[in-house]
Amino acid sequence: MAYNVNKIPKLPYGEGTITVYNDELLVYKKIIKFSDGTKIRKAVYGKTPKECMQKMRESETAEKERHNSSQQSREILCDAMDKWVETVKKPALKEQSYRRLRSTIKNQIELSFLGHYIYHSITTEELQKLVNDLNEKNFSHSTIKKTYDCLNDFFRYASAKDKVSNPMLLVTMPTSDNIKAETKTISFFEEEDINKFINECSVRYNTGNLKYKYGYAIAANIYLGMRIGELLSLQWKDIDFENCTIYIHKTLIEMNNQDYDENNPELMKQQGITKIKFVVQNSTKKSKNRYVPINSKAKELLLLHRENSEFTDPDDYVLSTRNRRTTTIKNISDTIEAIEIAAETKVRAKGTHILRHTCASLYFRKNVPIEIIAKILGHSVEVCQKTYIHFVEEQLKSAASKIDVIEI
Repeated sequence: MAYNVNKIPKLPYGEGTITVYNDELLVYKKIIKFSDGTKIRKAVYGKTPKECMQKMRESETAEKERHNSSQQSREILCDAMDKWVETVKKPALKEQSYRRLRSTIKNQIELSFLGHYIYHSITTEELQKLVNDLNEKNFSHSTIKKTYDCLNDFFRYASAKDKVSNPMLLVTMPTSDNIKAETKTISFFEEEDINKFINECSVRYNTGNLKYKYGYAIAANIYLGMRIGELLSLQWKDIDFENCTIYIHKTLIEMNNQDYDENNPELMKQQGITKIKFVVQNSTKKSKNRYVPINSKAKELLLLHRENSEFTDPDDYVLSTRNRRTTTIKNISDTIEAIEIAAETKVRAKGTHILRHTCASLYFRKNVPIEIIAKILGHSVEVCQKTYIHFVEEQLKSAASKIDVIEI
């Protein structure tokens, strides 16, 4: 018996057509399109339109899974990781963490021998070699660990998504004792250098203006130990002079400026658009707000800075520029270097961490418990112990000497 064509539904545009195949069957023909723009023609057969549409749905799902699997099998590691970062990781990360992850992929993975391997074909042994090679090339423990964690996270996701075994399961991270790169020496000022540094910060020109606009505030950080991003994002309302505390709850971060057009650098310069822009992030590096105590010397220096500052409203930045924005990391780093040279300090370290390390040294030398020091600096106790291991060892020796047996 011929099928009643009046019972065959007319499908929406792009969904294909159902027609009579013979006395007992219908045929459903459709063009299946894939996400990469390719397409195939597909035909299924059934006794009713409903059966045809069900078979087409099943066939379309199977074809797309097959196609995606085929595409994935040809995707190289750095491309797959870039896609993973953008679609999976970025929505859950702070801008600073996102940028750090992208940097790890670009510098340690994409440039490695595995960067352009098809990621489905990568073995445990090859991944272990990548990690070991970073150690052989004298990368720091921190860099190797970030790379290891990044690969671990990606392959855990990829193995679950693609339903394949995870090649990172048996890859091991080199222990701290086996890291070949030398541990960076912590630079800090001793008392003589501290005094020279602070004295230089008080120097004025003949006009009466301070030689270093931010000198007093920079010197105060010797006793506060804030991260540079925390210092730059500090506002006067965050400082409680009466109770001698500073509330640390935000930080300044550098990030790529999406408005910058690399093809038109001159136009960007004219419009004042830079490659990097600075953004105050309403959370600290470790997302843990904290209070930093202000000792008498830090209070004195901060008050001197306020007396010489043009903008001192509660919402003004402590290190404010003429347009009431906060200054830059480079400006502070250059100022510290200039002060070190002019003051003729014995220790001359580039960068801003010397102030934070000096603060830590002062606390350790006064035998303040490491748990308190870590809390002030915004570290975990473990990180504090590792970073300031030489101070910890000094404390241990000092403690041991206190129970020396007294000879009679």
